[in-house]
Amino acid sequence: MSDDFEEALRNIDVFCKILARKLVESLKEEEKMGEENPLEPMEKLLKRKYVFEEKFESPTVKHFIPLPHIEEPLIDVFEDENYVRVLMQCRCRDHRITVNKVNDGLRICVEDVCWKLDLPVEELQVENIVMRCNNNEALEVEIPKIKTTVNYKN
Repeated sequence: MSDDFEEALRNIDVFCKILARKLVESLKEEEKMGEENPLEPMEKLLKRKYVFEEKFESPTVKHFIPLPHIEEPLIDVFEDENYVRVLMQCRCRDHRITVNKVNDGLRICVEDVCWKLDLPVEELQVENIVMRCNNNEALEVEIPKIKTTVNYKN
């Protein structure tokens, strides 16, 4: 296998030498005819300077991970027969997170920024909340429902 690799390298070397020789010969012929040289010397290519344009983002630009004080995070609420789950897109590691019950909903605060969710808190056991920070990009809040029992009389 190493013989094949070495042969391939030799073939590439021969190809490059022939290509370079043909380029030089064609340039010499063009100079004799008075045509302008279409190829620039390598020294000029290395000395060429490029100017990059700086662009600043406006606050209306949407990001995949919300930036504080710029845009609202994505919030999803899922419900099954036992729990209400809230998934909130935010950076939650190493941040102080509080979840409070308010009159007509739930308030989630990450550091000093708060969001209010309209949830039927009278049907939820807010004191038994379980919170998780998933991959530092999503806060998961799991709230158990208050189980109601119905007695039927026969």
